[in-house]
Amino acid sequence: MNKVFFVEKDSVYKICDVLRDLVLKDFAGKEVLIKLHMGEKGNQWYVKPEFVKVVTDELKKIGLMPFIYDTVIIYGGHRNSREKYENLARQHGFDQIGCDVVIGDKGRFVDLNEEGIEFRFEVSEELYNVKNVVSIVHAKGSSQTGFAGTLKNLGMGGVSKSCKFAMHAASVKRKIVTLGRSQLTFNKILAMGAKACLLGKNAICVHVLLDITKECDCRRNALPIICKDLGFLLSKDPVAIEAASIDMILKNAGADVFRRDPWEQVEFAEKIGLGSRKYELVKV
Repeated sequence: MNKVFFVEKDSVYKICDVLRDLVLKDFAGKEVLIKLHMGEKGNQWYVKPEFVKVVTDELKKIGLMPFIYDTVIIYGGHRNSREKYENLARQHGFDQIGCDVVIGDKGRFVDLNEEGIEFRFEVSEELYNVKNVVSIVHAKGSSQTGFAGTLKNLGMGGVSKSCKFAMHAASVKRKIVTLGRSQLTFNKILAMGAKACLLGKNAICVHVLLDITKECDCRRNALPIICKDLGFLLSKDPVAIEAASIDMILKNAGADVFRRDPWEQVEFAEKIGLGSRKYELVKV
């Protein structure tokens, strides 16, 4: 049973102790990719650079070399090209953290066959090449997946633009695999995408359970807030931290807080060996 570490909202400094312990046990080499969503223009609920700096400063103290990373998107807005996203990242203050900000738009192929579903993912090149990953997520709701956390941050946010198109198309119909018009199908593809991005990686997942909105950070209006501020979770297990986040939100906001079933993607991620929904919650 993997551990999920819980840090209360007013004890951010304790994150450093947990992070240091997890990194020293698992990370090999010095380069660390910090995967996060740097917010859409007009959205104010994304993880702020001040928090990210707490993480990157601690990694630097250990002797590592972190860089901040995300990929371009497929729809309109201010993140659908490298140049536009770099400009938005500067507007949101991520260039003040003291690390390089890298936006990816190319990838390397990773083929998976899970539970009868074959899919060719194009994992973003920088993510494909690195060995150490810290995924920082603003835990929130989603109209597509019910809950948006680590699986979405990596499964969709860690692949190329062309792969994002293919993943969305697969939930309807695609030549290489016909899956029907099922939302469950999209959640399965998303979980597989996260696995493709994490193959061969040392990973630490961080969930920020503050300003928990009904919709994703890609929305200008992600409101309303659906749950009170809860704190922070850290884990090496991407499935366990998803399960712990969902459990905490359900406990504090009620059974009907999510627009869709939040467990579909989590259950399939567990089924394909990405982690376990059974966890030990450790209060720090």
